[in-house]
Amino acid sequence: MSGQIYQTLLEDLDKGEEVALITKYNLETKEIEKKLYKLDELDKENLEYVDKAIKKNLIANIKINENESVLAEVFKREHRLIVFGAGHVGYHLCHFALKVGFNVTVVDDRPYFANKEKFGDDINVICNTFENAFKILDIHKEDYVVIVTRGHKHDKFCLEKILSLDELNYIGMIGSKRRVKIMKEELIEEGYLKEKIENIYSPIGLNIGAVTPEEIAISILAELISVKRIGKLAAKNEKIKVNNSCELNKDVLEILAQNKNDKISLVTVISTKGSTPRKSGSKMIVYDSGKIIGTIGGGCAEAKIITDAAYMAGSKNLKIETIDMTGEAAEEEGMVCGGMMTVLIEGI
Repeated sequence: MSGQIYQTLLEDLDKGEEVALITKYNLETKEIEKKLYKLDELDKENLEYVDKAIKKNLIANIKINENESVLAEVFKREHRLIVFGAGHVGYHLCHFALKVGFNVTVVDDRPYFANKEKFGDDINVICNTFENAFKILDIHKEDYVVIVTRGHKHDKFCLEKILSLDELNYIGMIGSKRRVKIMKEELIEEGYLKEKIENIYSPIGLNIGAVTPEEIAISILAELISVKRIGKLAAKNEKIKVNNSCELNKDVLEILAQNKNDKISLVTVISTKGSTPRKSGSKMIVYDSGKIIGTIGGGCAEAKIITDAAYMAGSKNLKIETIDMTGEAAEEEGMVCGGMMTVLIEGI
């Protein structure tokens, strides 16, 4: 039953839906009930749970009484990165971005560059003219767009099309300071809003002295992460507030959706306090063999949970554990974060 819920969850996310997973569990009876809701279909009780989750970075563990609790998790579509240009920089950017959680689409009109053999199944490849690509892509305000085509003409075309849309999370374009300055002046003369043009990240990427395509891709990705996490580029030594909204643990969800007969445990971080390696919402699957998919932060803290979760795998048991990474005990174990993490372990 739970496998079908996770399968539906993934299907809804692929459609661009925002959904809530409500898990009601009893630590005494070991009973657990999961229900999936679209955010616009919530009843009053579950709406209250979801509101609390939204205020707490998309997840909240609400204690009903001594034994009963409700875990409310809100799932949003993955951060989508659209890369116009499948050359050397675009290629490395796509693969690096995939590793840090972006849903990646690459666009190019050259079959030799834009093909599945080169990019693999996990990256959406559109081999078409840039003009036709805009007819195919449903670009929305939460997207991140990087323009790294092979020439000024294509860069400008893509940028003009993007500027005609609503504001996006991020628009970045490669180019020298001089070339970018000239293009921005041309766009203003053509009637594009100066405010929108000033929001373009160009020259693109953090200034780390990047030279090779791989280094340039890393500098661009660092800029994307900065915008994703803090909404801007931070000055050196500036105190920043990081957006720790829970990430979509797609690898974990896909294993849960497969509904195989493997003996596993699902570990979910349900609350954190202070500095911890991962935040609430992080998930990890632990097999009875000790094999893991996902992570809750690594190190001694994770090792202890893996041992307990492997023992519980397939048991239909439930357990709450709190990992203390403060004080003398943490120092003895070599924990350096200095916070506390509470996890729910579900034997499946």
